[in-house]
Amino acid sequence: MKISDRVRAMRKELLLTQQQLADLAGVSDATVRQIERGTGKSTLKSVLSVMEVLGLELEVTG
Repeated sequence: MKISDRVRAMRKELLLTQQQLADLAGVSDATVRQIERGTGKSTLKSVLSVMEVLGLELEVTG
């Protein structure tokens, strides 16, 4: 499963809006939208902040 899909699914499971998640992670709501769409150039720090709030871990494979 892609990071974007995992982030969106967990945010919805936790009943958070994109803005609420952004506030908790210390990023903009635009950053959360970009991460969920898999578009834009979000920094690794931003992605990790969002994932940490959601209790997700980055899995490196390959």
